[in-house]
Amino acid sequence: MKKLIMLFLGIVFICIFSSCGQEADVKPEDRILMVNNTLYYGTTETGPMGISDAIEGTIKSTVNANEIPQKNGQSNFGEVGASYTDDADLGFIMVQINDEWYVFYAEK
Repeated sequence: MKKLIMLFLGIVFICIFSSCGQEADVKPEDRILMVNNTLYYGTTETGPMGISDAIEGTIKSTVNANEIPQKNGQSNFGEVGASYTDDADLGFIMVQINDEWYVFYAEK
């Protein structure tokens, strides 16, 4: 019985500290975020966020890394609570991930 409990606790520990959680370590170019019914695709490009009035919202939910978001404010790379900017008809937004602002381009 002790071995079974230890095995269970080991699996839980591995899931907590590995990719079993929603916030998977997704390569920047595989990141997708839906905003205003548009899919935005991540890049490795970073830059300054701009003015604070440009904040559109925050990531509200996430799907698995191999899925495509279906709801506004949903990502496939975790980061629930991360801010993103308004598109302002420029065809891109910026998303704050780990204190960096990454450029995401609208789906074509």
